[in-house]
Amino acid sequence: MIKDYYRVLGLADNAEDVVMRAAFKLLAHRYHPDKWLEEQKTANRMMAEINEAYSTLSDSLLKVAYDQKRGTYESGSDFYRILGVLDNVDVQMIHAAYRALSRKYRNSPSHNLTEKRLIEIDQAYQVLADPVKRRAYDIKQKTASYLFRSRQGPGLSLWKVYLVYNLAFYIFMAVIFVLVWVK
Repeated sequence: MIKDYYRVLGLADNAEDVVMRAAFKLLAHRYHPDKWLEEQKTANRMMAEINEAYSTLSDSLLKVAYDQKRGTYESGSDFYRILGVLDNVDVQMIHAAYRALSRKYRNSPSHNLTEKRLIEIDQAYQVLADPVKRRAYDIKQKTASYLFRSRQGPGLSLWKVYLVYNLAFYIFMAVIFVLVWVK
């Protein structure tokens, strides 16, 4: 089985290069062997994984080859995808991703797409940086994905109920129309 380098860095597979660099710096600082004197072996193993993941994902040719070998992965939800992080990362990683992305887009020439992207990044950061809003957002996303997911096997999904309701409504309206115009 192939290692998931995106998971090692806590990133979604659509993360931009500035977010990858920020995540690498944060994790390298957090798991540096000099900080983990009592657990040197664990720190060395973590740093090796972090370095291997970053070296693969930061090189564009290696990243393309890795992505082709690995296949695709869909991360949790829109705000997490906007910041390029997974839905289980901590607030420090969200701050690092936000700072990296805002620095990148604030320094680029201004046009509609850049401004639009900055607004998306700001909205995502405002929700994900606040623990209460983040929890509410996660619950909303899980509820929505539960209601609209396609289920295998027998049973009624919300989508099937919606279709049956609309079909019954239009049949009823056609019957009323025919009865009114026949008289």
